[in-house]
Amino acid sequence: MRDVVDMALPAVAASPPALRGERVAGAVLLRGGPLAGLGVGVLVLSAAVLVPAGLWRPVVVLPVLMVGLAVAWRLCLLVPVRPVPAWSAALSVLAGVGEAGWAVATHAEHLILRRDPGSYALYAQWIATHNGLPVDPHLGAFGGSAALDVPGFTLGSPAYYQVLHGGGADIVPQFLVGAPAVFSLGWWLDGWPGLLAAPAVVAGLAVFAVAGLAARLVGPRWAPLAAVALAVAFPLLHAARSTYSEPLALLLVMTAAALIVDATGSAGTAAGIRPGALALVGGLTLGLTGLVRVDALTEIALLLPVATLLVLRRHPASAWLLTGALAGTVLAAGSALLLARPYLRTISGSLIPLIAGTAALGVACGLVLLLTRWCRTGRAAPAPGPARTSRPAAAVGWAAAALVLLAGVALATRPLWQIVRQSPGDPGAAFVASLQKFQHLPVDGARTYAEWSLAWVAWWVGPVGVLAAWLGFAVLARRAVHWLLRHPGAGGTPAARVSAAPAWLVPAVVGFASSMLTLWRPGITPDHPWADRRLVPVLLPTFVLAATGVTAWAVRAARRRLPATLLVLAAVTGCVALVAPPLLATAPMAAQRTEAGELGAVATVCAALRPGDVVVAVDNRGFNEWPQVIRGVCGHPAATLQDAGTPLPPDRLRASVTRLSQLVGSAGGRLVLLGAGEDQSPDQVLRGLGLDPQQVVHLVTSEDDRQLVSPPRGGFPLVVTVWLARWPG
Repeated sequence: MRDVVDMALPAVAASPPALRGERVAGAVLLRGGPLAGLGVGVLVLSAAVLVPAGLWRPVVVLPVLMVGLAVAWRLCLLVPVRPVPAWSAALSVLAGVGEAGWAVATHAEHLILRRDPGSYALYAQWIATHNGLPVDPHLGAFGGSAALDVPGFTLGSPAYYQVLHGGGADIVPQFLVGAPAVFSLGWWLDGWPGLLAAPAVVAGLAVFAVAGLAARLVGPRWAPLAAVALAVAFPLLHAARSTYSEPLALLLVMTAAALIVDATGSAGTAAGIRPGALALVGGLTLGLTGLVRVDALTEIALLLPVATLLVLRRHPASAWLLTGALAGTVLAAGSALLLARPYLRTISGSLIPLIAGTAALGVACGLVLLLTRWCRTGRAAPAPGPARTSRPAAAVGWAAAALVLLAGVALATRPLWQIVRQSPGDPGAAFVASLQKFQHLPVDGARTYAEWSLAWVAWWVGPVGVLAAWLGFAVLARRAVHWLLRHPGAGGTPAARVSAAPAWLVPAVVGFASSMLTLWRPGITPDHPWADRRLVPVLLPTFVLAATGVTAWAVRAARRRLPATLLVLAAVTGCVALVAPPLLATAPMAAQRTEAGELGAVATVCAALRPGDVVVAVDNRGFNEWPQVIRGVCGHPAATLQDAGTPLPPDRLRASVTRLSQLVGSAGGRLVLLGAGEDQSPDQVLRGLGLDPQQVVHLVTSEDDRQLVSPPRGGFPLVVTVWLARWPG
């Protein structure tokens, strides 16, 4: 891989037609991704302000969004542009459109809440139709605060927390506001079809943003290869088909990386370019990723040391980069504390160490800066002359490359010397144990299978891609050490002295370090393809870009030694080696459409309810999947009767239902019990209460596979049943 070349071209009064076309293509390729990312950044930042105020409605949001897009357009004009081949920009756009179009055509209907997509979809639908948070539980329909004293009664359900205050209660959804806010625009455009298609559109924009970053780091002719290699990787397609936050995080991270590259590379120090503004916006965009995913704090923490190095080398963009990242992080943290405090409390076991580590790293970087400034006081400026690298520095560079290669070997051989486990009491342990029994594996629910994480990457990038990427990491580590230890000299202008800062430095260091942390501790239930979405925001694009860079370097080296025919063969072989393995791995699931029919099932349940019905779920799947669907989509009050996540025994259930029926009747409603099946047949539970239940839904569909030790190859059967029974009187 090579450093980014100077992208700031002098103005040309009368450019030839071909050059004008190439400049237009360059503007599309280099500014299109940042424009999309900044537009999304404006949207999620607006949501952090408007949703708590109950103002998330089109008449308010659309004018704010238009103003934000105008500001984003003005900021994108600061992005330096150079001519690129028109075919490169066209193929990159086609890769993004293809990703979005295919994901829309095969999108899931994950609406009944079983996993994260259901939570995000219902969250987005609520704020799109009710204009804000918290979720209204309609406690009055259950007889008021007296219902809270009924044994087993709760308004909460998975991903929707019951929060008591005084004599009332609210419901707070899990996760952060950024992704549901973006998806809600799809609801305003086309209801459920628009909402469910929104992640696919975001994924297409993210693929195009990756192409723009590849054009900066590797070269514009290689941008389509990076875009296609990422687009055909199944983890991104899987996340784009459902309402996941990962495509949105990918778009924001790639936008931040592109702006930081422009600010810190040679283009950022060229005449007429304002590296401070680009760095400020890039850091702010990275910080605002925290409005989409909590673990974006990892990238912020990793940004601190590399930005500190830029400060030590007196780069003009360094202070602005830190300022923007800090501002974005503070805004994201404030929104999370305001809207998602129960969720933060749930993940505090991993969040608090991350916050503490980030703070400690920030303090350490500040101390380094103060110490360096104190040591420089009174010292003479460096003697004029070119930058130079000493022999010890070269040796340290080779040592850094060797350490990176050793880290790769350690991760590749990790299954031979480590079995990673978590606490047996973790909520996911029982689920993992059930999958192990089904797949005839040794039953050990505490296993996380994290030792196989590099194999997960190889499934979707291919073994050649992983090896090429790791070689690229090693080369970049050597070059980064060279830059760090090289004497900057004092000759020339300040811009000339900082132009040696590698443009790839910030995204490479942050991307590689974040990928290493993800590989060491994925921190997710290890069933695939559900777990593979953890690779999408940072790890997959980092590996794809590094592998594309090594392929480009190999072709450029071959150009000097091979005849034209063999050169073309070498280039085609390299491209096929990066695209064919992920394409073949994705092929078995390429046309798969999961959760189909759930929209119809929900509509059927809603149609079966009458005005005044108050719904209470009484079995496992009933209170896991349906309360927020009934409340948010059907518009009826909903709650559950349970004992710490398990059904009440028959005698206790009868007593609680009887008391709750009295309270609901006194409020003018009619109690309806809902069963959806799990260990017990729902009709038997309801018949055991002396009721005559009616089956309103029997849907046979499929969900994504749930493999622990091998790549997924298809779907998994899913049956959805719903029984309703009205309590007498």
